[in-house]
Amino acid sequence: LYLVSFVMDELLPLYVDVRFYFFCPIVLPDCVDIFHKHTRGETSGLFNIKASAAADLVSVYCFQEGLLGGWLLVQQRENGLLNFNRTWAEFREGFGRVDAQGRGEVWLGNQNLHLLTSQGETLLRVEMQDGEGGVSTADYIIRVGPEEEGYPLHVSGYSGTAGDALAMSSASHSGMKFSTWDRDNDAGAGNCAATHGGGWWYNNCQLANLNDGAGAVWDGRRLKSVQMFVRPAAL
Repeated sequence: LYLVSFVMDELLPLYVDVRFYFFCPIVLPDCVDIFHKHTRGETSGLFNIKASAAADLVSVYCFQEGLLGGWLLVQQRENGLLNFNRTWAEFREGFGRVDAQGRGEVWLGNQNLHLLTSQGETLLRVEMQDGEGGVSTADYIIRVGPEEEGYPLHVSGYSGTAGDALAMSSASHSGMKFSTWDRDNDAGAGNCAATHGGGWWYNNCQLANLNDGAGAVWDGRRLKSVQMFVRPAAL
């Protein structure tokens, strides 16, 4: 009896660890890791991620189609039903939601954007459709700084068909802090976020503003719909 008890005492911790491993889901940091390691990772849909070890769990939409896959949706506007005239705190935490088919409107949150773009070189893809049905894209390297610096936007290396509305002009959005109606960080004399009804990386207001309260704007064009995706540059 003593021998049996000793063996069971030795084996029980091992049994509990194995059971925990098989039945508790592993939370991954981005949609690229999900694509390679999750049992459903090659299918687009909703997944839980932790962008860093200290980050909160967040539900995100991963677009896994195409040559690369691994694209994580951070912003989407498609029907104008979601109010983007929000406070600094709301833009930090994120708002809105999309369903398992990727339908809906959302801002994933500036803190999540900072964490997702601070782990290494990160790609940004903006996909947009104008009012006449024309579809275009803009691709960049992106980094969003921490809150104590104002969540500044840094983009470079433009390619695409939409035109470079983030970094090309003297009124570049790159290098600008994020602004909301209750925290004015823009380069103008007024309050661009209050004027345009949405938080954004305003310079002396905007050449691009995908969060404009009246609808997303790119290079002076009003858009019918828009999506922002990020993914690590490494395959």
